[in-house]
Amino acid sequence: MARRLATRVPVRSDFQGLYFDPACGAGDLLIGVAKRLPVAPTLKETILDWGKRLAGWDISPEFVRMAKARLVLLAASRCRARPNSHEIVLDTVFPRISVRDFLAQSKPLQPDDVVVMNPPFSYIATPYDCSWSSGQVNAAAVFTEKVMRQAPVGLRVMAILPEVLRSGTRYDRWRSLLASLAQIRGQRPLGRFDKWTDVDVYLLDLVRVSNEGEQESKEVLPAGRSPGGVGRRFSVHVGPVVPHRHKETGPDVRFIHARSVPAWGECEGVVETRRFSGRLFLPPFVVVRRTSRPGDAKRAVPTLVLGQSPVAVENHLMVLVPRDASVATCKELIRRLASHRTDSWLDNRMRCRHLTTRILAALPWWSNP
Repeated sequence: MARRLATRVPVRSDFQGLYFDPACGAGDLLIGVAKRLPVAPTLKETILDWGKRLAGWDISPEFVRMAKARLVLLAASRCRARPNSHEIVLDTVFPRISVRDFLAQSKPLQPDDVVVMNPPFSYIATPYDCSWSSGQVNAAAVFTEKVMRQAPVGLRVMAILPEVLRSGTRYDRWRSLLASLAQIRGQRPLGRFDKWTDVDVYLLDLVRVSNEGEQESKEVLPAGRSPGGVGRRFSVHVGPVVPHRHKETGPDVRFIHARSVPAWGECEGVVETRRFSGRLFLPPFVVVRRTSRPGDAKRAVPTLVLGQSPVAVENHLMVLVPRDASVATCKELIRRLASHRTDSWLDNRMRCRHLTTRILAALPWWSNP
């Protein structure tokens, strides 16, 4: 992934800016960039030159030291030289790579600079001045927002980010904010981060082009419903029953959950019941399993629910209620969900682990599934 990002980084002989990583860790992205930088006649001159071009911050002193050591070894390899520990002291080389907290400090950036980053994916509290969400959010969103807010016009930003930022409903307003600040030069799904990290990621390429508000009509990820799509024929909901959260109070009602309905089949004789006082759904309707991983053989696995009595639905199921109350329309939906075109569309559009109401509503109604 570092190589794929680095190939998009502009590297010119007349480049006067910095390549800056605000959460550089052990230096993977800076190394990806350095592999494309020119080398000087000697190792010492190469390290001095790269030290003027490469900048990075991280809160871990061990990672900062490791990033510097790896860059020294890369420079030695490219110069075909042996690093001398008496001449090269890690505390003094690459002075722009240092122990600092990007979220707590400001970094002066210039229009010619390029930001490369793979910020943390952990969840943190939103800053006090956050305008797009509250509570706990993905730290990568906060890093990206801060970079873009303090970036001068013309600054290029390339970031490896968790897929939830590209397609998660909760980050709609975050995406709109970015679109008001930047030109989106590209978004490319990269798949699973690595074999140890079960998170899909994507590469986002931005250029700061305006003051906030000048491009509010654009979006990083279009969220509109297709005029002929599923959202035109069905209202889409998340099952409201959270078994371990909702106490069993209220009337005794028929109840379905992901383990009780047959995949790709029909469910008419609902026998399981529970007490629930919230919203019920009157058949016919289609439920789709909410958990859906990129690369699954079938991304949207449905069941047709029939019967005469209202049904409570668990929150691991999505509920699609036909606007014409027709069983035939439900069956037409299931036929389209079985299409390979649906799998391809969802793999490209939604690489999170859960389907959302918005994404199912936007699913095209294939004329020839």
